[in-house]
Amino acid sequence: MTIEELTEYVRQNAMLTERANELSAIQNEIKNNIREGIKEHGIENDRGHIVVELNDDVTGINNVMQQKKISKNLNMDIAEQLLTEKGLYDQCITMVPQLNEDEIMNAYWQEQLTEEDIDTMFPSKVVWALVIK
Repeated sequence: MTIEELTEYVRQNAMLTERANELSAIQNEIKNNIREGIKEHGIENDRGHIVVELNDDVTGINNVMQQKKISKNLNMDIAEQLLTEKGLYDQCITMVPQLNEDEIMNAYWQEQLTEEDIDTMFPSKVVWALVIK
């Protein structure tokens, strides 16, 4: 491959990146408009999703939906307080051993571990990234 060919590929990549960003922005705006339309015309189904029936012959799309998703995450502060109040804290906690990297390095500096030991415990990993400036 010549420098001229490489330059052409870089130019094409720059142009495609710009177009992809523009299209992404347009798509996000359209999605926001769809969400507004669903709020205005939608009906909540038995699962809590908000649905608008379309039955569009052009695209074949039958409906659009704001899908309801519920997630539950443990609130550590509240859980610790409640479990402590109920006397269950010790029963519900698990101590997980974790290696302390600072102490590992201290052992190395005190010559209790070799450089080879450190290299074995901390293997190098090479990652390449394409950077175009």
